[in-house]
Amino acid sequence: MATKAFQKIYTKITQITKATCSLKATGVGYDELASVDGKLAQVVKIIGDEVTLQVFSGTEGIRTNAEVVFMGKAPSLKVGDQLAGRFFNAYGEPIDGGPQPEGREVEIGGPSVNPVRRKQPSELIATGIAGIDLNNTLVTGQKIPFFADPDQPFNQVMAMVALRAKSDKIILGGMGMTNDDYLFFKNTFSNAGALDRIVSFINTTEDPSVERILIPDMALCAA
Repeated sequence: MATKAFQKIYTKITQITKATCSLKATGVGYDELASVDGKLAQVVKIIGDEVTLQVFSGTEGIRTNAEVVFMGKAPSLKVGDQLAGRFFNAYGEPIDGGPQPEGREVEIGGPSVNPVRRKQPSELIATGIAGIDLNNTLVTGQKIPFFADPDQPFNQVMAMVALRAKSDKIILGGMGMTNDDYLFFKNTFSNAGALDRIVSFINTTEDPSVERILIPDMALCAA
């Protein structure tokens, strides 16, 4: 990562664990992004001038004199119409071979929506599965978590729910998915002609597991 002239470079790391490193720094904020020897990291704790960074890809190979540069901003996403039909990683970067979308840059993890001012979800999403439609009815506008045993066809159910929902956009956040899972959703939505309604944020089993904590905030930011 190229540094700007006004960015201060720190070169004294005081502690390194498997996923985090600590150093003394000033003028940084919570959730701020940083580069540690070229690896992306995020501020997770500040006590006085002692700053702890979570390194997304792990600290293996990082030395105590590694260069640390703070970026001055939290993780963000460029929101706009160009997100439609696209697949992104946990950082909001395209993984489908398409161009980087343009739009208004919005920091993820912002303040929650006031539930009193939020439009009450009321439009039914019919899945055709009696156990869901009768006992755990889904409605447009709500976050829908799926928990299932490994031998259950959860991918097929999720894709069916997304395709049946009568809404402008469907936001899919996948954490720890296999590449086969990712390709299943991409091909299913494409074959159904519904790709322009889908915005997906995917973390696969080949990606660092720590990155998965960004997926829910990316999905909510896009929504």
